[in-house]
Amino acid sequence: MIEIKYGKRKVVSYRGNQQVVGGLTAKNKIDILLYISTELANSNNQGELFDLVLRLSEEIFEVDNVTLRLWDGEWLRPVRYLTETDPPRRPLRSGEGFSGKVLQEGEPALISDLSGHPELLDEGETTRCVCCVPIMYRDSALGTISIEKDVGGFYKKDDLEIVEAMASQLGLALNEVRLVEGLIEAQDRINNDLRMGRIVQSQIVSQDIPPWNGLSFGVLYEPMVEVSGDYFDVVRHGNALTMLIADVSGHGVSAALVTVTIHHEFRRCVDQGMGLPEMIEALGESIRPKLPLETYFTAQVVRLYPDLTYSFVNAGHNRMLVYRAATRTFEEEELGGIPLGIATTRREDYPEQFGKLDPADMLIMYTDGLTEQRNADHEETGLNRTMYWFYETAGMGTAATVLGETMQRWRAHVGSVPRSDDLTLLIARHEPRAVKAREVIRAARKALRQGDSDQAIALAEQAYEIDRGMAENLLLMARLYYRAGQHRRAAERMESYREQTGELSAQHSFVLGNMYYRSGMNVEAKREFKRALLRDHGYAGASLMLARTYLKEGARAKALRTLEQAARTSPGSERVRLALARVKELQRPARESRHG
Repeated sequence: MIEIKYGKRKVVSYRGNQQVVGGLTAKNKIDILLYISTELANSNNQGELFDLVLRLSEEIFEVDNVTLRLWDGEWLRPVRYLTETDPPRRPLRSGEGFSGKVLQEGEPALISDLSGHPELLDEGETTRCVCCVPIMYRDSALGTISIEKDVGGFYKKDDLEIVEAMASQLGLALNEVRLVEGLIEAQDRINNDLRMGRIVQSQIVSQDIPPWNGLSFGVLYEPMVEVSGDYFDVVRHGNALTMLIADVSGHGVSAALVTVTIHHEFRRCVDQGMGLPEMIEALGESIRPKLPLETYFTAQVVRLYPDLTYSFVNAGHNRMLVYRAATRTFEEEELGGIPLGIATTRREDYPEQFGKLDPADMLIMYTDGLTEQRNADHEETGLNRTMYWFYETAGMGTAATVLGETMQRWRAHVGSVPRSDDLTLLIARHEPRAVKAREVIRAARKALRQGDSDQAIALAEQAYEIDRGMAENLLLMARLYYRAGQHRRAAERMESYREQTGELSAQHSFVLGNMYYRSGMNVEAKREFKRALLRDHGYAGASLMLARTYLKEGARAKALRTLEQAARTSPGSERVRLALARVKELQRPARESRHG
C-alpha cells in the first residue's frame, strides 16, 4: 500500500465556481511518481499489471471508477475496471466516447464536466469528471486508461500529469510483459512441437528388435532433447536383414525432420531390393535437395545373411566395430566415403566391404555422442576407453546385456555432466546357442527325410526352445505341423516366420491363408488370400480359395464377384472357368426362386 499521506480533496462552490479543496502537494506528486514507477517495474504478467494499475489509481486519485482499455486494431476493448456500470462498459471504435477520442487524437484529456459533452457518454452513464490518457509504446497506441469521478470538476492538471506518467510506465511495462509472455508462449509452442516430434520419431524408431537367425540385438537411443538427429532402423526382408544408423548434423527439430525423410527413403530402397552402394547413392541424391542449408548426414548400412556373413557400406560415419570373440580383439572397419548431402553421391565412391560373424562375435554401430561426451574433468570418453568397456562386458550374455553393462560404465565415467549430443548405440551379437540350434535343425531335417515326422517335430521344437529367432526352423515347423494336420499351429509358426523375415510375397500369404482355412479361421483366411491378390492380381489359386471361403460362409454373391474378377485377370485358367460356372449354377436356383 502507498504510504504517502495527504489531505482528502473535496469540491466546493466558491463565488459561483466549483473548486477543488485539498489534494496533493508537490512532494506528494514526486513521491507518487516514484512509487508508480517502482510498482509497475515489478509486475510479471499482463493480468497482474492491470490489477496493479487499478489499485494504484484507487489509492491515489479517490476514483469512483477506473477503466483500462486495449486496442486490437479494430476495437478499443475494456479489459479491467473497478466496478461494472449501467450501461455496462462496451468496446469502442476509434473516436467513439471519451476513450475513443483520446485514442484517435493521441493526446491526454482532462474533461472537468462531461455533462456538457453528451456525445462522449453512453446514455445513462454517470461519469462527470475524467482524466483519460493514451497508453503508448513508441509511436504505437496500445490502449487508454481513464480515472473517473461522478462529481464534476474533481480532477486537476496535476492529476492528469500523474495519469500520463502512469500510462507511460504502463506502456513500457506492458510491452516488456508481452515480450516475456510471447517468449513463454513461443516456448510452450516449441515444447509442444518437440513433444509431438518425439511422438512421431517414436513411431519410426523401434527399440524392440527381436532375435533373427542366431543374432540378438541391443539398442540404446537417447535424444539430447525431446527429438533427435540420430536415427537407426533394422529391416527384415526375405532371407536378409539390413541395418542403418545415421547422424544428421545439428540438433533439434530441423535435424529430426531429416531423420523422418531418411526413414522413408531407406525403407523404399530396401523394398526395391537395392544393393548397399546403390542404396547409399539413392539416399544421398533423393535427400540432398530437401536438406536445410549447410545440413548433411553420415550413414552406415550393414546387410546380414542367413549364414551370418555380412556386407557394409560407410558414408562418413564412425568406424564400425567388430568384436572377435575367438581372439578377444576388435576390428575397426574403414570409414569409406564422405557424408551425404554435401556433394553429388556416386555409388562407386562407396565400396562395399564384407565379413562374417562367428559365435559370440559382435557388430557395434554407434553415433559420436557415445565417444565424444566429456566428464567433469573435460575429458572425452574416447574410442579406446569405450572398446575396453566392451572388452570387459563381451562375455556377459546377449547383446542387450552387453549394452547395459557397457553403458553402466559409460554413465559412471561421464557422471552428471549435461549431454552434449544425441546418443545411439546398436549391437548385433551372434549368440553361441545358435550353433547348437542349427545342429538340432539339421537333425530334424534328416528325420524328415527318413520319414519320421514325429521325431522331426520333436527336434524342431527342441531347436525352437534353444533359439526362437531361427527363420529356417520356423518354416520347417510350419511345414511339419501342416503335414501332421495341426493347421493352427502351422499358421502360428508361419506368422512368426513372416515377422522374422519380413516375408510379404503372394505365395507366402496364399500358403498361410490355406492354413487358416483348414483351421476354420475364415476371417484370417480371407485376409491372407486378399493380401496375395493385392500383390498378384492374377493369382488364380488365391482367387479360388477366397471364393471357396465365401461359399463356406454362405456368401455366394461375393464368391461370384471374386471369380468373375479372376476370369478377367486370369482368362486362361481352366480352374477359374469351371469354378465360375459352378457358382453361377448355384446362383440360378436362388434367382429362379425369387422370380417364381
